[in-house]
Amino acid sequence: MAEARHHLLDSWDVLRRRRWVVYLAVTTVALVALVGSYLVTPLYRATVTLQIERETPDILAFEDLTRVDYSWAAYADFYQTQYKILSSETVARRAADRLDLVSHPLFQQEAAGQPGVLAWLRGLLPRRGENVLRTPLDVATAWLGAHLEVSPVRNSQLVRVSWTSPDPELAARVANAVADAYIAFTLEAHYSPPDQASEFLVNQIGALKQEIGELEERLQSYGEAKRIVSIDESSNITLRALADIAQRRTEAETRLAETEAAYRALRDAPPEALPEVRDSELINRLKAEHASYESQYGELAQRFKDDWPALRTLRSRLEQLQARIAAETEEIRLKVVAAAQARYLAARHEVEQLDTLQREHEAAAQRLKRDAFDYATLQAEVQRKREILNALLKRQNEMALATRLQDLDVTSSNVRVVDPARPPTAPYRPNVTLNLLLGLVLGLALGVGMAFFLDYLDNTVSSPSHVERETGLPTLAVIPRHVAGAAPLVRVRRRAAAAGPVDLVAQREGRAAATEAFRELRTAILLSSPGSPPRQLMVTSALAKEGKSATTANLALVFAQLGRRVLLVDADLRRPRLHRIFETDNERGLSTYLSGLEKDPRQLVRPTEVPGLDLLPSGPVPPNPADLLAAPVFADLGHRLLEAGYEHILYDSPPVLSVADPVLVAAAVERAILVVRADFTPRESLRAAVDKLVQAGVRPAGLVLNDLDLDSHARGRYGYGRYAYTRADRGEAEPVARAAHPPR
Repeated sequence: MAEARHHLLDSWDVLRRRRWVVYLAVTTVALVALVGSYLVTPLYRATVTLQIERETPDILAFEDLTRVDYSWAAYADFYQTQYKILSSETVARRAADRLDLVSHPLFQQEAAGQPGVLAWLRGLLPRRGENVLRTPLDVATAWLGAHLEVSPVRNSQLVRVSWTSPDPELAARVANAVADAYIAFTLEAHYSPPDQASEFLVNQIGALKQEIGELEERLQSYGEAKRIVSIDESSNITLRALADIAQRRTEAETRLAETEAAYRALRDAPPEALPEVRDSELINRLKAEHASYESQYGELAQRFKDDWPALRTLRSRLEQLQARIAAETEEIRLKVVAAAQARYLAARHEVEQLDTLQREHEAAAQRLKRDAFDYATLQAEVQRKREILNALLKRQNEMALATRLQDLDVTSSNVRVVDPARPPTAPYRPNVTLNLLLGLVLGLALGVGMAFFLDYLDNTVSSPSHVERETGLPTLAVIPRHVAGAAPLVRVRRRAAAAGPVDLVAQREGRAAATEAFRELRTAILLSSPGSPPRQLMVTSALAKEGKSATTANLALVFAQLGRRVLLVDADLRRPRLHRIFETDNERGLSTYLSGLEKDPRQLVRPTEVPGLDLLPSGPVPPNPADLLAAPVFADLGHRLLEAGYEHILYDSPPVLSVADPVLVAAAVERAILVVRADFTPRESLRAAVDKLVQAGVRPAGLVLNDLDLDSHARGRYGYGRYAYTRADRGEAEPVARAAHPPR
């Protein structure tokens, strides 16, 4: 989440720094849109509203010449087709011809208008079709179609037809003429059949009549030859007889199955189970006598022995009755089985006879079916031809009546005018408000795009994050751009004021944001080394004009404000500047000592107006600065000066990428600080300077981002909106405070 906020703030910083590009783009585009809106010729647009229905009014009870498909795809295609017809060249030509646009003054003025620069440039290019002759009506048609606009009303059957022109009266007339031409076109399309269609119908009707006559003769001859009375199944004798025989055969098969089942059941059943036996009076009487004798025999057998004559007589009668019952039962059974067998054989014979009769009738039906099929084919062909003939005759009559419908008024059309076009009272274009709004939006988009594009092309460092990302070194402090007259009562003029001198701002303006930044730099340096703060510091930069000398001077001032003795050494033996900052001479200085003309460097030190701050100027510019700085006497200079009682010695050296002097100076000091000017130092130069120092064995303690325009960056991100003042603002000594940007 923090990373996303950081990216958004970076984008906002880009817009703040490039805000004048955005202002310029918005102002320019808005002015162009506004001026252009008042310079162009006003145009008026007249609109006629039409209602287009898919079906024409049902004036007559027959179908229209054009069929209607009710599917959704056909619905969309229908209206898209009508819109194309409305904007077609045919409709435009009819409208132009009806209005006689060729003789209208506005058209003649357009046709004879003076060609502009764009037309002249197009005339220089070769074009195809230059030899094609165009009539004035063709030109008027093209002119009308170029300004015609067809816009359907969503979710309705309405469509608006608009025409734009400098003349409001002409705009209304043309819009209405286009609507009338379209209505006339649709009427002709619905009710005016082409001559080829009429001739085709006449020829087809005559040919069909002749063909139908020939087919009917063939049908009659075939029916007589095959003796076909009717092919209808309900009235055909053969088919009816076959159906009757089939029904009788089914019934006979049913009876055969029943008699066969009865015969087999009777044949296999015991005699006593037969109903005829159970219901026989004789057998029942014999069984009754047998039961009576059997009862008597039982009573006598209990009193007499078996050989008693009466018992023998009864036993004989019982045996006779039993034999007679069995004989009677068997006789009845044989009669019943014989009767069942006779019925079964009769049923089977009936089925066989019906089978033979059915095969004969089926063969006759097959022959009839083949003949009837051919007959039905001829009959269907005759019927189909008659239907086609009837349809053609009906269409011929409808076309004849439809042709006369054109004499009716426009209510017979599926198109009607809902709102006719009237001359507009206000211009349609230009829309000054809309153009100005679009100009502002376009200018804003263009300005933002240009701002980010320029920022993409800008290879300079502009924020501490850029510095740290490019070098990997900490940012010790951010020095804001100093603006003269930054008192609270006059801060409203900060943006218009010119940049003031920052050389001794820590002495002149104790409450300035730049002064506070130098104090933060001092604090960061004091806390940068464990154990004890560095005593010898070198301040350099990658390129010239990055503010290293001013940074060195102000850093020495804030160190002196702590009550310490500070020596400022101008080690830039090529373009010395510190003597001009402190307004002293440069006749003798560091070069004098290094060349051996002065043995004691303390004799070359000059006091300044700041208590505790002394200056060792560079002296005359030598021809060999690098040789002097590489001498052992320069390496011993710092120790001698520290022994003289100075607590901090600050060296101002040349730019790193210009000469080798900064590397020689850095080898003799404890810490090196690299000054980077915001929106000035290229990233490549910064990386090259750090690499050069690192390759020489010198790693800078950190970097100082100088001359940062707080108006172009978020003030709150660097802590210079409001801050508390310390005793150092009044020139008093103060304890070391916590660093705003501690080294990492």
